[in-house]
Amino acid sequence: MITSGAGGGRRVRVTGALGRVRPGARGGPPVLRAELDGGQDAVTIIWLGRTSIPGIEPGRAVAIEGTLALRHGRKVMYNPRYELRDL
Repeated sequence: MITSGAGGGRRVRVTGALGRVRPGARGGPPVLRAELDGGQDAVTIIWLGRTSIPGIEPGRAVAIEGTLALRHGRKVMYNPRYELRDL
């Protein structure tokens, strides 16, 4: 759920549970992708320069904060701040 801001280049805070978490393709630059489930507020999270982050795993509750962008009609956030939460 987006809890502050409205996107469009503004900083927003998104909370929810992580769905799929996966590193980028072999041989490519280091990248970690995660899907933050939230119904219509689903966001693809991309950390550049990382292939894993302790605690970032499917099912984990998180709060993510960063600048929301639209890429190919999907909400995307690059290198956000994150806070691990208890379920």
